[in-house]
Amino acid sequence: MNTSPETCLFTTRQLSGRLLYKLYLAVFVAAISSLFYYRLTHIPSDHRLLWLLISLAEFWFAAMWFFQQGFRWAPAFHTTYPDRLPTEHLPKIDVMVCTADPDREPPSLVANTLLSLMAYDYNVNKLAYYLSDDGGSELTFHAAYQASIFAKYWLPFCRKYNIEPRAPQAYFSTENSIASYNSHSFRLDYSIVKKKFEEMNDQIEQAGTCGKVTNETRERHMGFSEWESKVDPSDHESIIKILLRGDGGDLDADGNPMPTLVYLSREKRLGHPHHYKAGALNAMNRVSEVISNAPFIINVDCDMHSNNSKALRHAMCFFLDPKVGYQIGFVQFQQGFLGLTENDLYANSGKRVYEVEMLGMNGHNGPFYAGTGAVHRRQSLNGKKFTPDFRPNLDEELVGENKNWNELEEKAKTLTRCTYEQGKPWGKEMGVMYGSAVEDVFTGMVLHSKGWKSVLCSPERKAYLGYSPVNANDSLIQHKRWTTGLLELFLSGFCPWTYGVGRLTFGHLLCYTAFSLWGLWSFPILAYGLLPPLAMVNAIPIFPMASDPWFKLFVFLGIAPHAYSLLELMWVKGKVRMWWNETRMWMMRGSSSYFFSIISISLKLLGLSEPGFEVTSKVIDKEALKRYKEEVMEFAVASPMFIPPTTLSLLNLYCFLRAMMMTIIRKDRWVTFDHMALQIIICGCISLISMPLYEALFLRRDKGRMPTSITIYSIGLSLALLYLL
Repeated sequence: MNTSPETCLFTTRQLSGRLLYKLYLAVFVAAISSLFYYRLTHIPSDHRLLWLLISLAEFWFAAMWFFQQGFRWAPAFHTTYPDRLPTEHLPKIDVMVCTADPDREPPSLVANTLLSLMAYDYNVNKLAYYLSDDGGSELTFHAAYQASIFAKYWLPFCRKYNIEPRAPQAYFSTENSIASYNSHSFRLDYSIVKKKFEEMNDQIEQAGTCGKVTNETRERHMGFSEWESKVDPSDHESIIKILLRGDGGDLDADGNPMPTLVYLSREKRLGHPHHYKAGALNAMNRVSEVISNAPFIINVDCDMHSNNSKALRHAMCFFLDPKVGYQIGFVQFQQGFLGLTENDLYANSGKRVYEVEMLGMNGHNGPFYAGTGAVHRRQSLNGKKFTPDFRPNLDEELVGENKNWNELEEKAKTLTRCTYEQGKPWGKEMGVMYGSAVEDVFTGMVLHSKGWKSVLCSPERKAYLGYSPVNANDSLIQHKRWTTGLLELFLSGFCPWTYGVGRLTFGHLLCYTAFSLWGLWSFPILAYGLLPPLAMVNAIPIFPMASDPWFKLFVFLGIAPHAYSLLELMWVKGKVRMWWNETRMWMMRGSSSYFFSIISISLKLLGLSEPGFEVTSKVIDKEALKRYKEEVMEFAVASPMFIPPTTLSLLNLYCFLRAMMMTIIRKDRWVTFDHMALQIIICGCISLISMPLYEALFLRRDKGRMPTSITIYSIGLSLALLYLL
């Protein structure tokens, strides 16, 4: 994009190593072509259905590999220079945080995220904060209220000592948070602020334990009157409360202005669709428009706190760039995660997505919108198409400085009624898009289709850190939700190959196709997990013999993509064991999450059910957390998500051991091995990578082991497959 070295706010460089990649690409394309030639010229006279299924699986492996090359063709990296930004006259930004369930998203977590965002190194007069609580919970409102009080001490402390990170929970948990300062004044301020933080946290935790807020606290803010009668999370009126008045209305402990802070819980009524997170973001969009109306909007999930106080300044380097800033619709930050094990046990770090694939999309007009940590231009998000003559006016004031806060609350309530969007383009032509569980990817694709560009912002210090699932079930459920939404997108009127053609670049088209068809990985994974072992026990070879020259082609195609995947992960500072865990989770998700997402979409197409929105829990059991840190997989619950991968692992183990036994005891052992070599190797690899499953099924005695019911179901299903097919 911009390459002027002295006056630019960011620079772009293409990543090296493209010649080696293109050589690998050419060789692999030749190998895939040879594979198809082999399959077409070696059609068996019997078992043709088996030949057809394995050929279709190989075709889909090849198709998905082809789509993924869009990420790898021309990756680009941006470097920002926030020190070159003007010290004054930076644009206003509205910050939006979503939460939905106080049981799964603890109020103390929400308060910690809010405080980290409120402490940005940015003019507080230019910031306004909006917390959407789709649970309509008094406990969440109480946490926001307590955070608004503590913020009056926390923000001055952060500014005075320029500390990082500015999430109080993370900061006070850091061992060297006080050791790095020797001054007496710092130690005194540190003690005072830490004590106030602990008091705030205690009050939030006590309210959560009791399930209600004390009468003493309720009397301090009239907002608690909304909960004098029970509020049903799925059936209640709009609740809008301005907790902090910006523009000098409220001051911090040092007498400086505080930013605006608004709590909102939109109206919900039975029978009226509320569109989950997408609906909450659109409601906050409208409310912010009448209260602060900043030209830029950033949304952050409640479990993802700010880790870099200069994040907004990094984002403004793109939007304010004099050459290309006007073309940019949104800036997406890389996501980071807390508490990951050394080898990323459940492959939740997103390392390949954020550090490989998103860099690749940087070369095709920008990455997708990831749902959190994204700064949007309000005009682009609200439906404006990009035109070459577009030039934003960031100095324009559309909201008066002398605000009547009570009137603004009442006006905001009308914008959050459950019937407000009827007959309006929200969710269809403007705002965050409806109709998919992955409203983020959907919205990003629509913005790109309207001509806007995006960029991936990767400051040296990660901008946001969040929490990822720490057990197998939550990880599989999370991927089921994502893949269901992506398949919804592909099957909708916004399919990349219908809506996107002519609107997206070819590289972008490949990338969005790879994401939207993510769930269809299930077919080749299940095919290669079922067909080779079942054919082997019935003495049916489906691959070339080991003595056949074609054997080398299949070995190459089996090793090359995994070797490339390993090298790619090592390039972004991954480890071999991290790659091994990622490969295991890919197999488990393919046979479980992706398989169930296909079932879910099929039921929707048949009109039998609608996919729901499942929130993964952020509450962690201490014993389970201990096992997680020791990199022991956690199963514990009798979830149907475990049945397909455990069945596959048991089936392949049985077939592998049986084949090895037959190879040893038979006189023509080498003939047997020659015919079944590849099938034995595939079963052996699946068995080897499934070792944690076998331990959970048969060897472990802790609470995280595989439930007995899942073990029985999996053994029964394996036997049925062996003797019925």
